[in-house]
Amino acid sequence: MKKERMAICDRDEKYVYRLQEVLERRSSFLFEISVFTAEDTIPEEAMGKKYRLILAGEAFYEKLKEKGVGEEQLLLLKSSEKMPQVKEYIWKYQSGDKIRQQIAEYVAEQVPGETVFAPGRKKGALIGIFSPVCRELQSSFALLLGQHLAKQGSVLYLNFESFSGLGKMLGDTQGRDLTDLVYYMEGGRERLACKLESMVGNLNGLDYISPAFSFVDLSEVKEESWMLLLQTLKEIGNYDHILLDLSESVHGVLNILRECEKIYTLSHGEGMAKVQMAQYEELLQKLDYEDILQHTQKCELPVFGRLPDSVEELPHSELSAYVKNVLKEAQW
Repeated sequence: MKKERMAICDRDEKYVYRLQEVLERRSSFLFEISVFTAEDTIPEEAMGKKYRLILAGEAFYEKLKEKGVGEEQLLLLKSSEKMPQVKEYIWKYQSGDKIRQQIAEYVAEQVPGETVFAPGRKKGALIGIFSPVCRELQSSFALLLGQHLAKQGSVLYLNFESFSGLGKMLGDTQGRDLTDLVYYMEGGRERLACKLESMVGNLNGLDYISPAFSFVDLSEVKEESWMLLLQTLKEIGNYDHILLDLSESVHGVLNILRECEKIYTLSHGEGMAKVQMAQYEELLQKLDYEDILQHTQKCELPVFGRLPDSVEELPHSELSAYVKNVLKEAQW
C-alpha cells in the first residue's frame, strides 16, 4: 500500500530538514514528507487533500487557516506559549521520536474505519525466547538478540513477563504498554499500525513496546487476542522479525511457540536446570507439542564473570559476545 503524504512547513530551514531526516529514517513511518520553508512557496495543492497532514509553524498555520485548510488536516508546530491556543499541537523542541509518536497518535484518532495504513512489506517472522530455567538471563539474552538482529533488518521486541522491570529501566513515561496495544487492536485492527507507531521506543536500533506494568492485566488477555495481535503485526509488514520474550503465565504460550519460526531456550545443562529442562520436554511430548522442539535451539549458557547492571551496558558484556556467536553459528 502506498504511503500517504504530509508536509512540514516552518521558516527554520535547518530544523525542518533535520526533522524530515529523522522521521524518514524509519521505514515504518506513516508518510512521505514534503518540506516548505517560505509561506509564498506553499503550492495550491496543499490547500486541498493531497497532503493527509500538514505540520505547520505559527506563520504557516495562520496562512493555511486563512486559505481554508481544515483542522483535521492541520497540526500546529508550537514553539512558544504565546502562540495560538489550539486543541491539537505538537511541541517543536523535543526529540524526533516524540514528534513521530505524537503524529502517529494524532493520525490514529483521525483515521476512518475503512482505512488501513500498511506501508511495510516485511516478512514479520516470529522468534520466541522461552525457557523453564535461566529466567534471570532470558530478557537480557532476548534484548541482545534483538539488537544484533536489528543491525541486519527491522526488529520489534515484545516482553510477556509478569514483572519484567524493563519499562522502568528503559525510562518509559508514556504510561502505555503491551496490554494497551491489545486493547487498541480489539477496538479496530485498521488503526493498529498508527497506534503501534505512536507507542514504539527504540534501544540501539531495536524497536520495543513497553512490557505490561500489571501482571493482572497481562493475565486477563486471552489466547485468541494474543494470536490475533501477532497475526496483525505480521500483516502490517513493518518488521523483518518480531521477537517474543515469553513466560508460562501467558495464555496460549505453547500455541504461540508453535507459530514461531525459531525458538531459543536457555539452560545451564546441569543440576536442577537439567531436571527442569527434561520435565519441560516431556510435557511437550505428552501434550502433543513436540513439534516445538524441532524449531528450538537450546543454548547452554557458560558461567559469566560479570553480568551487566543496566540495559546500556548489555552490548558491551560477555553475554553480548555469546549472543553474537549464537547468531553466527545459526547463520542469520
